[in-house]
Amino acid sequence: MGDDAPQLDPLTFVREMAAENGPLSASLAAGGVTKWNPGHYVEFGSKAGDFVIDAGLNETANMPFVKGIMVRASWWQMEKGKGQYDFSRVDRYLGKAKAKGKRLFLTIGTKTFDGDKAVPDYLRTAQYGGGAFRIGTIRGTYGENASLHNDATRDRLIALIQALGKRYNRDNNFEGITFNETAFGMMVKPLSDAQKVKFFSNLAKVDAAARAAFPNSVVIQFINYPSNLVPPLFTAMKANGVGMGGPDVFINDPNLEKSAYRFNAEAKGIVPIGMKVESDSYEAVRHGGPYTKVDVRKIYSFARDRLHSNYVFWYRHTAKHNPWNDVLRMFKGEAFPTNSAGGLNAACPTKFASCAPKL
Repeated sequence: MGDDAPQLDPLTFVREMAAENGPLSASLAAGGVTKWNPGHYVEFGSKAGDFVIDAGLNETANMPFVKGIMVRASWWQMEKGKGQYDFSRVDRYLGKAKAKGKRLFLTIGTKTFDGDKAVPDYLRTAQYGGGAFRIGTIRGTYGENASLHNDATRDRLIALIQALGKRYNRDNNFEGITFNETAFGMMVKPLSDAQKVKFFSNLAKVDAAARAAFPNSVVIQFINYPSNLVPPLFTAMKANGVGMGGPDVFINDPNLEKSAYRFNAEAKGIVPIGMKVESDSYEAVRHGGPYTKVDVRKIYSFARDRLHSNYVFWYRHTAKHNPWNDVLRMFKGEAFPTNSAGGLNAACPTKFASCAPKL
């Protein structure tokens, strides 16, 4: 997982960003209100159709603690050519949430699996380091991860984020954005140690740029691996008010405990925490199995108590034993907290000047 790379000074990224971007954290802290609607959200992938999203919204329409939806959109879906943005999908997702009095989290996807592409085609040149590098999966398929070790690729991603911020930051039904996991993936041609360090340095700068572009919205970076590069990234995130989370809620995963979950306690009350319950979280207690049905009530308790979540994003997983039905039964159960955040931590993070349901 890249843990053979050299150890980094935890303040490296913070110093770089301070030199390039100025006192971002201080300027944001002195800013206005952050939209803050902690609770449970229904999560969908980048291929989810209108029927599936409508179903999730209808199933949770009368649950006030289910605050909205999270939908993933790959970079290439939002930028068709250099600077040629198409936010029609995002507008449609947001419109559906608004119609139900709910909110939207947008995941900006820069990593894909099973044959999907991650970046716009114009990036696939030497200027952008090829735009993406190829990764494999345990299923024998291939995907790709954006070449964020390339500064030109980083700058194009920041440009996309700035365009999104200009369009959606002040929208009261747009809760925020998230970035996918930090793990490189099973690289077909491994990055060098220097490239791995550069990737994370640039990711820290992307996160900081996102906070500047979305000063009134929540920004969350999902972190997991490699364990030697996550700590300095987390330091930079916390300094700039970037929330943390993870792509999986595994209730007994020693590797994630060491590489990522140990930071949840440090983030609690300071920056937002948002944890995602992906399909594997319903099927295993740790990454890679063994696979067995996991009690969704234990997932909820773990996300609430061990991971100190402000947000939990529940993937609407209806395959196999249909765990989504189990989630709905839990939500409807008499024992489930019916307060505004559905039992999750609702306190305003100290990195925010103030919080309110809407601007």
